[in-house]
Amino acid sequence: MRAFNPAGVAGPFGTYSHGIEVDGPMRLVFGAGQTGVDTDGRIGEDIEEQSRLMWRNIEGVLAGAGMEISDIVQLTMLLVRREDLPTARAVREELLAGHRPASTLLFVSGLAHPDWLIEIDFVAARPST
Repeated sequence: MRAFNPAGVAGPFGTYSHGIEVDGPMRLVFGAGQTGVDTDGRIGEDIEEQSRLMWRNIEGVLAGAGMEISDIVQLTMLLVRREDLPTARAVREELLAGHRPASTLLFVSGLAHPDWLIEIDFVAARPST
């Protein structure tokens, strides 16, 4: 995979890349929207807990495919409240640990459950073995 931010395009406004090139025979995983819910169905109490639970769920989906966070090539983050962005971004940066997939951020009026504050869907790629 190759991340790129070409000249002639405004630089990224955060910790992401404008494009990710995936070359060669690759396995792709398309991850459904993950939210801040634990394995018992309990929803995290605030944006930080929901963000951490959500990323743990993403890691679990990736592990099920023999992949990890660094294999994510694209993600879309949905937030219900603008004031939650700094916390959600801090958790994201911590867990991505310098990895910068292509990303989109959307603020929405609501998610499928009224208590959910954040959701991420993603695409991951890893060379076929």
